[in-house]
Amino acid sequence: MRIAVLLLPCLLLCACASYAPKPLDVATLTEPALTTLPDGDLLPVALSQSPAVAAARAQYDAALHDRDAQKRLPPMTLTLIQEYSKDANAQKPWLYTGQLDVPLDTGGRRAGRMTSADIAVAKAAYALGDALWTVRQSLRQAQSDLDFARRTVELDQQLVATRAAYRDAIDKAVSGGEEIRATADQARLDLSSAQQTLRQAEAARDQAETALAVTLNATPAAVHAYAASSATPADVDPAGIDALKAKALYARSDIHTAVLDYDSAENDLRVAIAGQYPDIHVAPGYTWERGMVKLPLNWVLTLPPTDLNRAHIAAATDRRAATGKTLEDTVKAAQASIAQTYSAWRAATAVAEKTTNEDVPLAMTMAGRAERSLQAGEAGRADVLLAYIVALDTRLAALSVQQTAADDRLKLEDALRQPFSASDADALSQAVTRDMQQDPHQ
Repeated sequence: MRIAVLLLPCLLLCACASYAPKPLDVATLTEPALTTLPDGDLLPVALSQSPAVAAARAQYDAALHDRDAQKRLPPMTLTLIQEYSKDANAQKPWLYTGQLDVPLDTGGRRAGRMTSADIAVAKAAYALGDALWTVRQSLRQAQSDLDFARRTVELDQQLVATRAAYRDAIDKAVSGGEEIRATADQARLDLSSAQQTLRQAEAARDQAETALAVTLNATPAAVHAYAASSATPADVDPAGIDALKAKALYARSDIHTAVLDYDSAENDLRVAIAGQYPDIHVAPGYTWERGMVKLPLNWVLTLPPTDLNRAHIAAATDRRAATGKTLEDTVKAAQASIAQTYSAWRAATAVAEKTTNEDVPLAMTMAGRAERSLQAGEAGRADVLLAYIVALDTRLAALSVQQTAADDRLKLEDALRQPFSASDADALSQAVTRDMQQDPHQ
């Protein structure tokens, strides 16, 4: 018996896991992982390189391990007693007792614990999906911003060059007495304004390159050398949008989280109701009492509160009602967000189509007419340059409304939590499936 008492703690210690420290160097955490960008779609690269996705994946793995831990029997209590009494029996003064307290892990308490673990896994899974979606949105937004910024810089450079030529033409006209000095001064002011706008556009382009580099965990130089900033957005079928709107309530992670919060409140109420009844432990033991062997069996009952847990039940009932109202509010807010973003996208798309299909061709036609007038001797060089300036301003205005429509399109996708692009949907689905393969319950 004495040997068993000494060996048992040793055996338990041998089965324990050891701690291995893993310090992090903050200085190396900011080093980009990619120095060149691959050809093709960048979404798989962004999903694989995102620290946020990696963190959500680790949280999901932790939830799986926590659920596995909840399946195990709760900790048992082992009580070891040694007693020496020479007065009781001088020949056999020692008494040894060992008792194991085993909780009967059944009923509502165990079911509540397992349900809580399942809910935690589901929440972690939705958080992982939300992290994947956030990376996709950040990537597409950064690509769109960079694409429009580069095109804006290109047009602004043309505008600055054209305004510089217009200024020179006006200066020549003023020298010849054909224009007044105020016209030349206004041309200089317009040129200065165009130059400032160009510098702002170049800064916006640099910021867009930095944002894309952060999203891809790449160096700014790699993004600067990347020619294809974004893929052509897929055409949107209005009927397809109606189908996505119908599925949106089942795709949004905030609604799923609110549903899980309600399920958790329901589970807490079940646990509170189970708390009305005693918590039962069985405690078998072994006693060696001065030559006699005894095998006691004890039953331990942890009694409920004196009010039979009614206060906890009332609190759990109120929390369930509160989470139900929160779920209702979340659904209404989601529906309102979808309706608002859809309306904004439709309006922005209509404006972009009108500006692109009507205003830009009209401005280019005017510039061409002015060029023909110059060749016919009916207009001067300054008049032609002014017509080209109007055409460039119109193209810049069209580019601005096109960017607004593209931003509103991304906002609508975010409200629906579903991409319009089939390739994006496949990439996200594959990423989620790959992460869920280790969980047999998903």
